[in-house]
Amino acid sequence: MIDMQRQPWMTEELEAELKLIAQDGCLTCEQVQAFAAKHDIEITKMKPFVDCIGLRVSNCRGLCA
Repeated sequence: MIDMQRQPWMTEELEAELKLIAQDGCLTCEQVQAFAAKHDIEITKMKPFVDCIGLRVSNCRGLCA
C-alpha cells in the first residue's frame, strides 16, 4: 500500500514547481525522473509525492514504485 501522507520534505515550493511542469494534472515518467534528479530526491519517493498532490504519471516505467 502506498503511503499518501504528506512528508516534511514535500514542501509547498516543490509541489508548486511540479504542478507547473504537469500538463492537465499529468507528468511523464521522464519529467518525474528529471525533477527528482534536479532536487536530489530519491526516485522511490516520487510516486508517493505525486500521489499525495493529486497528479498522475503517464508512460510509467515503474522506477518510482
